[in-house]
Amino acid sequence: MNTRRQVIVAAVAAVVVTALFFFVLLKPKLNEISKIRSDVQTARAEEDTLNTQLAHLRDVKKNAPETMAKLAALSQYVPATPDLPGFIQQVQNAATASTVDLQSIAPSPPADVNNASGVQAIAVTLTAQAGFFRIEDFLARLENLQRAVEVRAISLSPIPSPFSSELVLSSTISLTMFVAQPNANARGAVSVPAASASASPSPSTTGGP
Repeated sequence: MNTRRQVIVAAVAAVVVTALFFFVLLKPKLNEISKIRSDVQTARAEEDTLNTQLAHLRDVKKNAPETMAKLAALSQYVPATPDLPGFIQQVQNAATASTVDLQSIAPSPPADVNNASGVQAIAVTLTAQAGFFRIEDFLARLENLQRAVEVRAISLSPIPSPFSSELVLSSTISLTMFVAQPNANARGAVSVPAASASASPSPSTTGGP
């Protein structure tokens, strides 16, 4: 009986010792190993991310001259100032090349573009007289100005020509051009404000017949 009790006590003691070994020594070590593995995986992921960013920065540095050249070209189309004299001269040149009688150019004051910080739109109304094909050529030239221009509306009406018995078209062209500061950025959908009918336009440039 004493021998059996001794065996039971020894077995219980062995279980207790094993449990103590597991909870006091082995389990903390296993947890530590698991944490080290997790840290290694995290470090490897961060290393991969840093390598990707480094490769991107190297590409940016490599392409910097080309990027700067593109930005310089873009700044001509969307300048930081309205530059109305330069714009009016471009429109006048387009009208002359198309043999269009440019009657007036009426720009409105700059208005902020919704959801686009540092960007303003300038609504411009042009009136001109010419035949259909010359008006068509004039519109094509407007779309190829050294300035970003969006033609938004065109109205045409026939009138007698002041120089002959033929009819010509009197056209009113509504367009928008843009001004952007160097730090301009867009947030979400961008909408251009419509020109206000009550806005006081800048002085028009009027051409004679």
